[in-house]
Amino acid sequence: MRGHMLELRDVSLMRNDKVILKDISWRVRPDENWVVFGRNSSGKTMLLEVATGYTFPSSGEVIRFGKRHGEYDVREIKKRIGYVSSPLRSRFRFGETLVDVVLSGFSASIGLYGEPSREQKKLALAMLSDAGLNAQMHQRFGDLSDGEKQKVLILRALINQPDILILDEPAAGLDIASREELLFAIERIHIRNKSVIIYVTHHTEEITPLFSHVIILDCGRVFYAGPLKDGLMKTHIQRLFSPNLEIIEVKGRYFTVFKNGSSELRR
Repeated sequence: MRGHMLELRDVSLMRNDKVILKDISWRVRPDENWVVFGRNSSGKTMLLEVATGYTFPSSGEVIRFGKRHGEYDVREIKKRIGYVSSPLRSRFRFGETLVDVVLSGFSASIGLYGEPSREQKKLALAMLSDAGLNAQMHQRFGDLSDGEKQKVLILRALINQPDILILDEPAAGLDIASREELLFAIERIHIRNKSVIIYVTHHTEEITPLFSHVIILDCGRVFYAGPLKDGLMKTHIQRLFSPNLEIIEVKGRYFTVFKNGSSELRR
């Protein structure tokens, strides 16, 4: 059996006596791409904060690339896990430039510390140019639109060619065309870099054929974890959201509709 890229064992997280995550066990193998799915406030983002090492669990164990806490340098592990999230986006200072934000990916730091090498600067500028951001590369990060910030943070996450790329609702705030372009880009990234993709969403239409597995959270607990097709069964969606919802699969894409036929995804 091939080893796990990421493993959570009985992980729980408490904040101010409130249960955020409870007894989470989850394993991600090298040949699996996962969707993290569930209602708002179900614990999706905090699950990833714990998985990436940005937040420590109250109890339980997180094993990354076969190593337990204390057996590795967290900073080095973070370089192997590209992470894009709204909380991460808010941690960068308003005045940092696009180039600085992308370059910070080399050290997996919030902010740029130390002088990057000439080769590192060259790579960051090339990535920004390829993403169509060459005219804005010295612009302040805080002046960008949400969609542009997401694009910059994905470049930051990719600069170390990570083994795992984690995207926390990356399509939030994007229009339909921009969303589809992003989903296509993620598939290209997977093919080119061979990174394991973990994608957080509560929109079924963002789940593409790229993904093989899904973990569904409900009130901080695992409702389901396993193969995608079984996880998106009608009975699961109805139990989580509403008995009036149906799941329709079209060419490997999933759409949620009301029984009367009108398209809708409950948030």
